[in-house]
Amino acid sequence: MREKINKILFINTGGGIGDALSCLPTFNYINKILSPEIIYYYATDLNNYWFEEKLLEYKPVNLSIIKNFPEHFGFRDFHKKDAEKLINKFDFNEFDLIIDNQTRLKNTLIYRKIPHKYYISPCINYFLSKPFKFIKKSKAISIRIIDYLNKLTNNNEMPNYSIDISKSFLDEAKKLIKNDKKYIGFSITAGHKTRNKEIKFDEIIKVAKYFSDKYIPTFFIEDKYIDLKEKIKKSVGNSYFPEEQINKIYKKPMMVTALGSLTSFNISIDNGISHMLSFSKNKNFIIYNDYSEKFKPINKNCFIFDCKINNTSIDQITSESIINFIRKYLN
Repeated sequence: MREKINKILFINTGGGIGDALSCLPTFNYINKILSPEIIYYYATDLNNYWFEEKLLEYKPVNLSIIKNFPEHFGFRDFHKKDAEKLINKFDFNEFDLIIDNQTRLKNTLIYRKIPHKYYISPCINYFLSKPFKFIKKSKAISIRIIDYLNKLTNNNEMPNYSIDISKSFLDEAKKLIKNDKKYIGFSITAGHKTRNKEIKFDEIIKVAKYFSDKYIPTFFIEDKYIDLKEKIKKSVGNSYFPEEQINKIYKKPMMVTALGSLTSFNISIDNGISHMLSFSKNKNFIIYNDYSEKFKPINKNCFIFDCKINNTSIDQITSESIINFIRKYLN
């Protein structure tokens, strides 16, 4: 890759808000090492254009969102016929680099048909990449592309979770998190209720009560969880819900990052909020049911408890285990 890389197509087949946020360290790396003019970003996110809506404040200045690719592009066999023609949607003949951040062989074979000079995919341990370098793909999704680019460019860069928290959001957060008090952030709700990701209510309440003599348990919970919030308020006397006081225009993920940067530390399950907190430059303790090695933020400030590795499940984990885990890293 000796030529200047100006136009990059970045394909992210994850559709959730957490999947989008997990790409940010890679964008930071690409911009530092390759300095492209533009990164075209395509995600199979069912028209949730996160970086133009809820995640606008996180968006790199040279990120351009693709909205006119076929729906679920890459997942249908007939997309093979469409791939090469997609370049007609742009005012150039080929991409300098395509980054395909997924491992399905069928998808990769389709994406490779889009005209390009260079191509990187962790599929089959990067075997279909151009140029090819032998490297075993990392278990962690968020570092796979960075690992390969490090190999190609003889760098040793780690994921960069540094972002500029918008001043307006930080100023608003400071109105809610007072500097004369100490707070702990909690995120305990899972976006997908069909998945086993939540800690038992009684156990997380015990954790909140344990720390409540020194800290204000601060829950990052959307307004729609009315019943849950009422249960917490009855169970933890000094519980705090900043969401209830935030001006509507600030009810966005960046506010979670801003609030999380002002607490003493944060406790979360595996959800979108845990990714928002990973950019807070604060200590974040994340409880996974399993697959932590695949989905965890590669951030020195994020401390991971994987229930499967610890021979339990998240709906069976005790408050004592959580407290001991946190105390281990607090000092």
